[in-house]
Amino acid sequence: MNKTFKILEIIWMIMGCIGILMCIYSIAISDTKGALYFLAFFAVCGIMFAVRKRQRIRFEEAQKKNLQ
Repeated sequence: MNKTFKILEIIWMIMGCIGILMCIYSIAISDTKGALYFLAFFAVCGIMFAVRKRQRIRFEEAQKKNLQ
């Protein structure tokens, strides 16, 4: 289960990186409307990354308490 949380965390981080790269590309080709969509996508990915990371840390702490 711990590996699943870590994998999901990495997937959200990669998707966020892709989103910010696409945002920069859209700005470079003067497509500001498209850039806003990618910026929103990046923000959602960042939030989901933070949620998953917090969830993984809490899960690891709960496992440590159960083992003691």
